[in-house]
Amino acid sequence: MDIPAGLLPDACLWLAALLYAPLLLFALLSAPWSKIADNEASNVYFGAIVALIVLWLLRGGIQPGLDYHLLGVTSLVLMFEWQFALMAVSLVLAVTTWAGPAGWQAFAVNALVMGAVPVLFTRTFLYACQRWLPHNYFIYVFLNAFLAGALSILLAGLSTALLQQVAGIHPQDSISNNFLLILPMLMFGEGFLNGAAMSLVVAYRPQWVATFHDRWYLQGK
Repeated sequence: MDIPAGLLPDACLWLAALLYAPLLLFALLSAPWSKIADNEASNVYFGAIVALIVLWLLRGGIQPGLDYHLLGVTSLVLMFEWQFALMAVSLVLAVTTWAGPAGWQAFAVNALVMGAVPVLFTRTFLYACQRWLPHNYFIYVFLNAFLAGALSILLAGLSTALLQQVAGIHPQDSISNNFLLILPMLMFGEGFLNGAAMSLVVAYRPQWVATFHDRWYLQGK
């Protein structure tokens, strides 16, 4: 889903930078830094970043700007909260941008599409589930991990497709007949990845998950 800078107009690059910079700054200022202050938490956080770098480097492609890979962002939000997830995505994207063809000028665009969109959606979806649905383990794993992961990559993919169509990078037929046809498979893969990962972490290391509370999901069930 990385869009090369050479395919985008300068106005789009600048607008993305103006949107992403204050969002990242807000995440830095509002992040609950105490949650990763101890050695175990910081090791888990940076270990997750390394795992995501590997995941993002495993990609397929159809045409320039129409490549794809799994995101794993939903698990980051659930484990560390949205601020740390957004910072982690920025670090991961910095590495993949350095190693790939997208170019630094497109960093903010790709960070919005592959970072801000799935991060903010996952956090909003989690809030809605916590606010209006019963608190139990099945809802947490199936809805907040599996379903939220699948929907987050769907939104990221649709954002990529819409941006490319508006910018005139690829015609609608090319996007519909190639990239959009892959989205259902990506949704299943993303959902399974996040659902399986969170099932294991919640079962064996619930203290690593910032959004999972024993008194909500386990006690008295």
